[in-house]
Amino acid sequence: MTEHEREEFIFDLALHMLNKTSKAGIFAHAVDRICDLLDRNTDEQLIRMAPDNLIVQKKKRKKGKAKGF
Repeated sequence: MTEHEREEFIFDLALHMLNKTSKAGIFAHAVDRICDLLDRNTDEQLIRMAPDNLIVQKKKRKKGKAKGF
């Protein structure tokens, strides 16, 4: 099998396998693949990519009265 034939065969096989996979399975695989890609970035790069609602700042805990029984 030539390199081009192998590449085409792999693509056709991937399409066949995806057609037999549920939408939930395809979605789960896509999320896993994106997580692998994002894992290669630094923390700073991830923070720059993230929308504001995903960035959580650590809140300082306020000291209050001790609660007893």
